[in-house]
Amino acid sequence: MQIVAADIGGTHARFALAEIAGAARPKLGAMRKYRTREYKGIGAAWAQFARECGPLPRAAAIAVAAPIEGDTLTFMNSDWRIDRHGLAAELGVDRMTLLNDFGAVAHAVSIMPPEELVPLCGPGDLPAEGVVSVIGPGTGLGVAILDRRRGIEVIETEAAHVGFCPLDADEETVARSVAERYGRASVERVVSGPGLIDIYRALGGEGEWDATNAGALWEAAIEGRDSLAVRALALLVRSFGAAAGDIALAHGAMGVAITGSLAGRIAHLLRGPDFAARFTAKGRYRERMMRTPARLVTYAEPGLLGAAIAFQREFG
Repeated sequence: MQIVAADIGGTHARFALAEIAGAARPKLGAMRKYRTREYKGIGAAWAQFARECGPLPRAAAIAVAAPIEGDTLTFMNSDWRIDRHGLAAELGVDRMTLLNDFGAVAHAVSIMPPEELVPLCGPGDLPAEGVVSVIGPGTGLGVAILDRRRGIEVIETEAAHVGFCPLDADEETVARSVAERYGRASVERVVSGPGLIDIYRALGGEGEWDATNAGALWEAAIEGRDSLAVRALALLVRSFGAAAGDIALAHGAMGVAITGSLAGRIAHLLRGPDFAARFTAKGRYRERMMRTPARLVTYAEPGLLGAAIAFQREFG
């Protein structure tokens, strides 16, 4: 059967048609991506997808960057709101799976072969029968748990909103600046796309930066065109390593899957010594963390694939 798979983030809404046949891995068609700020809500973006693709199937898997709770789903990094109980009628579908975006990513990781998981640090493959933390920076920072101890269970979390713990003088400066600006310094405020702007600003960077033009600062940092941006990105990578290790310990995980296009862009830095040093620097648990593999997901659209897998698992 054919369904619509959607991955609705803070910056972009992604859609694709997905073919589901029995227990086989779903096959995705061409992905269409729309900027959320250019549409009033999911219904408008859905209608644009329909205009481009023709009549849509009456079944959908919708992954959203929001907690799945209450009558109205509220995005932390977007003005969109979703009427949870009226969504199926709004989109004109009869069967629908609705889940958190990183819950969807965890579903995708559950079927990833080793060749789609590039080593960052630690030995071996992700545990086939244990707990894996699934983490990825984007407009925010997504975190989910994949538990394969008794079948497959995905637990959606908001772990990105735990407090940011500075570990050096520059990070203390960043923590103070972020707390002054937002009232609190969380991990997501630092380890995310917009987080690079706040780090850069805290370290003395100038310019009119906001989440809508964060990409230019990321390019300057990755390409080495701005020395302070390079320094800010190095701090973000260190903080990412520390946070990923902390999250893995909190989850009881023996493996970590890192996902997202931002992570892919800085894969060379995530494979470097700073990420691994912070990931494993857990005191009495250092030896455990040295045995915990961190792997980078190379599949381009794990949110869309995972949404389709979640539908497949719910409806068979």
